[in-house]
Amino acid sequence: MQPFHPSLNAIAQMIPFGIGGAVKNGININLALVHRAFVCVIIEEGAANTTPTMTLGQSTVGAGTNAGTNEKAMTAECRVWYNEACQLNNVLTEGVTTAGAFTVTGAGQSRTKMYIFEVIPEEHMDIANRFDVLVINTTDPAITAVLGAFAILEPRYGPLPSVYTDY
Repeated sequence: MQPFHPSLNAIAQMIPFGIGGAVKNGININLALVHRAFVCVIIEEGAANTTPTMTLGQSTVGAGTNAGTNEKAMTAECRVWYNEACQLNNVLTEGVTTAGAFTVTGAGQSRTKMYIFEVIPEEHMDIANRFDVLVINTTDPAITAVLGAFAILEPRYGPLPSVYTDY
């Protein structure tokens, strides 16, 4: 594994940061040339105390859109590290997804919550059947929350072309 450095790793927006109040369907990104992706979700919780569920999905095409073709949940468990009280400490707890999903466990007002999902396409996605496009979707985080997601991508070979294109 190469060390992280902005000149070596690409970053891709998956859910634009914004106020909740509706289900969030993420932007699909193409992982065909990616060795590992870290999908980072940040929730600024307001007064609602919600516990949204985040679901990793995979598609055959649809990079750059929020509607992947043949989209299905990832069935392999992915590691996830999280902190549901970032204003109190910087400790990450390790967990795993179940059927591609992870539910916020700690309800709490006025908290910053962070989740980091590790996706290795060859281990977690159905690459043999050309499911190489990744998305993250969430249930409604509530109108009093701000939510967004991005991915830090470790390229397999060298600089990545756009991950918002099918190839």
